[in-house]
Amino acid sequence: MTETEWLLEQAQQLADAATDYGQRAQLLALADFIQAQATRLEQAEGELDGRAWDHERW
Repeated sequence: MTETEWLLEQAQQLADAATDYGQRAQLLALADFIQAQATRLEQAEGELDGRAWDHERW
């Protein structure tokens, strides 16, 4: 299990257990934020890898 998966699981569990609507909404927004950051990180890693292999820019 990756760190991102663990964080998403924790946020979802806390949201499921939340009794207050505001707290639940905040935790679900946190889960969305975690997923968006994971996507951005993956894209940045791909860009870095692509630039490292671009022989024309060496």
